[in-house]
Amino acid sequence: MSSTKRPLVVIRGRVSLEPVRTGTGSAHIGVVLKTEEGERIILVRLGGNPFDDKENRALEGHVLSHKDQRLQCCQRLVGSRRL
Repeated sequence: MSSTKRPLVVIRGRVSLEPVRTGTGSAHIGVVLKTEEGERIILVRLGGNPFDDKENRALEGHVLSHKDQRLQCCQRLVGSRRL
């Protein structure tokens, strides 16, 4: 079996709370990073509750610079810092 590593990416944007995964059984208010390019990225802290994470919610309104592996559906929140 070969393992392929995802490249590390740096993403910067403002954090807000918004409806995510609407129209599904997993719909909820989630923590979203909005980039200057207009991209919306759902932030999920590694080991945190993906539906209601108190530590992630505390980031609301902050500008965040984040470096990690990009997943298809969301961004794992490891190695980030508030600006």
